[in-house]
Amino acid sequence: MSDSDGIIGIIGGMGNEAMVDLAEKIAQVPEHKNRNYVFFGNSRLAYKPHELELRGAALKPADRRKADTARHTADIMHSLGCGVTGLACNSAHELFREVMRNNPVRFVDMVKETAHSMLDEQGKVLVMGVTSLVESGLYQNALHEYGVQSASPSRDNQAKVMAAIYDTEFGIKTGQITENAEELLCSVLREESERQGCSHVILGCTEIPLAFSPQNCARFKREGLVPGTVQIVDASNVLAGALVSAPCPPSAPGFPNLPQPGPDTDWFPPAAFKADSLGQVVSIQRMIFRQTDSFLGRQGSSVTGSYMHLPTLFLVGEMPHAEKWLARQDIPALSPNKAFDDTVESMLEAHFAAMA
Repeated sequence: MSDSDGIIGIIGGMGNEAMVDLAEKIAQVPEHKNRNYVFFGNSRLAYKPHELELRGAALKPADRRKADTARHTADIMHSLGCGVTGLACNSAHELFREVMRNNPVRFVDMVKETAHSMLDEQGKVLVMGVTSLVESGLYQNALHEYGVQSASPSRDNQAKVMAAIYDTEFGIKTGQITENAEELLCSVLREESERQGCSHVILGCTEIPLAFSPQNCARFKREGLVPGTVQIVDASNVLAGALVSAPCPPSAPGFPNLPQPGPDTDWFPPAAFKADSLGQVVSIQRMIFRQTDSFLGRQGSSVTGSYMHLPTLFLVGEMPHAEKWLARQDIPALSPNKAFDDTVESMLEAHFAAMA
């Protein structure tokens, strides 16, 4: 890999765990080693914990912040030289479709790619995801374009999905996969597939596949927690293959300096690292997760949502332009070393001080 090769960009942060999951899935695609990657886990794209309960007009300031932050994030990916970009979040696709219309970087749309992969399916497809995604009709509309029938969970079952993802004690957003979350998701899949006659289910939230790993799916079917005949479609797995196979010519770098932020942009400089492989991205990010848990635990607190994670950025491959661009923004691309813990500790202190 060299700086002249096209760079694949992955935007995460609405759940850095989902970005890690996507990195692992890309690593399973045979051709992945021939590409360069930028992973930007910009947690400032996520809703703050208290914003998750807001609705209507009360949510508008948060949505303006997310929109400006999304544009700023996309401009940074352009500046780093990405030729294509994918998004490790289903529900944010509606926002990023709009953002990427004015960005020269090609956007690989996970929702459309997943719907296209089901072109020849004849059965009804259950869409599981966060309430905003299900109500937006993103997957339902995309499936309809390919003549595929879709279904959504009942209101009660949709509440179970949200609890499995967001509950501050056992939800997946807390960075753990608990038995409570697994039971809720399995009960929704089982009840809805039986009630509506669904032959397939799309895991349309990048947190849900963390609970429905291939090993867990096999166990759930073996134990009768989900019907053995239902086929489970992991949208992030589809995205992994689509990103690696996407034509990715070298992109002309964008802004020479940090793009001009919008009035509501939420920005904190990411902890940037050079990684030798996708496996090292996963390893470093998980070390940061553990250190974050330890840091908050010493203060009698814990991770209660994606926004609390330290923003991170990873360069995989030889990308001197990207390293120089980051250096001009006073964001050095670090290599893991013996001082890693101390470096991350100081970044966490600054990160949580800025949130106070």
